[in-house]
Amino acid sequence: MDIGVVGLAGSGRSTVFQALLAQRARGETGERHASGAIGTIYVPDPRLDRLCELFQPKKKTPIEIRIHDLCPSLEPSFPTGEIEGMKRMEVLLLVIPAFADPAPEAWVTALDRLMGELCLEDLAAIERRLKRAVREKIRDQEKEALEIAQMTLEKEHPIYAAELDEEQRNALRGYAFVTDRPMIAVLNVAEEQAGKPVPAGLTARADEYRLAILSLSAALEAEMSDLPAEEQADFLAEYGVTEPAGGALTRALLERCDIIPFFTVGEDECRAWAIERGIAAKAAAGKIHSDIERGFIRAEVIGYDEFHTLDGGLAEAKKLGKLRLEGKEYVVQDGDIVHYRFNV
Repeated sequence: MDIGVVGLAGSGRSTVFQALLAQRARGETGERHASGAIGTIYVPDPRLDRLCELFQPKKKTPIEIRIHDLCPSLEPSFPTGEIEGMKRMEVLLLVIPAFADPAPEAWVTALDRLMGELCLEDLAAIERRLKRAVREKIRDQEKEALEIAQMTLEKEHPIYAAELDEEQRNALRGYAFVTDRPMIAVLNVAEEQAGKPVPAGLTARADEYRLAILSLSAALEAEMSDLPAEEQADFLAEYGVTEPAGGALTRALLERCDIIPFFTVGEDECRAWAIERGIAAKAAAGKIHSDIERGFIRAEVIGYDEFHTLDGGLAEAKKLGKLRLEGKEYVVQDGDIVHYRFNV
């Protein structure tokens, strides 16, 4: 999953980026790295840890989240190249600077300004497309979807909040509009505000935009990262912070995007795969490899909750008839352990 950290000049965007990478997630394997403006964190999952204990694989692979620090310029708005970078992201994190001004009203204004800038970018693109539509052929459904999106953007609300049906949304996908993707507001607060509830006024405005909110103190997280790992939790607790920003982010992302994991297991690797809730078994197979999706025959499935009560692993599950054979329309559930049968 690729997510982009976005913020206007002075928002503390780059500090937030570093804060999200500051602490290794519990149960994480491999090295967290940051190369230029990209860093990687992993989604902790106790179920994957337990599966690795059972199978003793050569490799453990949790869900990976790649974080991109976008918009490094000091421009008041976004240059074209940076907009293209946003379009390649699956999720955007909108950084709201709350560390300099203690007034929550200013935080609402900052969110409005940032959302307004993003909406203006999409609005300009739609207006150009509709102008060309006068002389170029365009499907009625596509034109109607563009007009609905245009009216939504003129109110400075993101496209994902527009009242569009599924076919209309599909008609817009090829444009990769910036505001037509999940977003999370990241409130970058001062140290003394760390751990405190988000003000009601900002929560109400975020609800209007259909945004989730993650509150953190990037400066505090930066201080924490210099401490030994065994001291970091106690340091945050002194400020009323119950978990590091990286852990809070992974939970917010999965909830906002309605992402669930399924697992593949074996002696070589135990791995968690991220899929949108409601995806069928055949489409989920494509997350592993396109050949498996194309040659899909059946999926052998057992839920984690049922599997971990058995003593003999998959062999015992098969012997007891717990390992189900499912077809391509089976909807994969949170925590399913899946083995695919395929032929290409």
